[in-house]
Amino acid sequence: MMSCFKSLRPANRIWSRLFLCQTRGYVERDPRAIKMGDLVFEPEYNRHMPDDGKTPFVNLNKMLNVVEADFDKESLKQFMQRKIDVNDIAEQRVDAKTKEKIGKDLAAAYVVVKSGGRIQFAGMDRWIEKKGSHIPLPNHNIPNLKLQVADLTGSSIRYEGLAFLEGTSIKMLILRDCQYIDDFCLSRLYKISNTLEFLDISGCTLVTDNGLAALCKLRNLKGLRINDLPNAGNKALIAAYLLDENPELNVLGVDLPLDHDKEMPETSPEESGQYSDSSTNSSNKPPT
Repeated sequence: MMSCFKSLRPANRIWSRLFLCQTRGYVERDPRAIKMGDLVFEPEYNRHMPDDGKTPFVNLNKMLNVVEADFDKESLKQFMQRKIDVNDIAEQRVDAKTKEKIGKDLAAAYVVVKSGGRIQFAGMDRWIEKKGSHIPLPNHNIPNLKLQVADLTGSSIRYEGLAFLEGTSIKMLILRDCQYIDDFCLSRLYKISNTLEFLDISGCTLVTDNGLAALCKLRNLKGLRINDLPNAGNKALIAAYLLDENPELNVLGVDLPLDHDKEMPETSPEESGQYSDSSTNSSNKPPT
């Protein structure tokens, strides 16, 4: 197979020097151009027109350039990562028809569980997560079913998946060690600011000071954990800014300046069981 690719490369080099165009004006400008019916082949195509995706040559060249791809280990790794990215994004989407059928909260729960996370509904103290290929969630709308907690620790969640939390009743969102969570993702969390009360973004290495500052839009936020953010060099200053914007906020995982130092809880709402319904019998099962 490799020898086949190598034999095609000389032909590709010849074709890559030709410009395929349906405009006859190039013939008059360059006498070297070869006319074949309504098509014109012209050498050194880059002198006249950029690769703007609007000419027949562009698609042809893109097809021929396949044989010029690097087949070394790093290129194959990048190719496979792109395939994974496409598959992940497709998995983190629910079509509008299904979303309307089962409701926003249940649709968001499906996205979380399919992405490798786990969820809790209001009134239930047990986690619901994927078991093999089975997702233990109902496939029909259940009145008053409210998504309360979403734990996406170490998952492949992306912005496309987080977008489905808009319009839900989410109160607690754990994004610990999520490799695709960045500043843009945090800047869009304002869409769930009416309900979100606790956020954990510890270990999200793509997050910077800009992403932390964007959390000032979460006016109802009561708890924020920001441990292990290597690209956020001014966590203390940003935390002080967030406290100025929201005095009710507790920031975990950072040493605050003296003028903002106050008694901080040692545990998060998740660890203290703040969002667990103690009055609910532990034998309650999710609706099926």
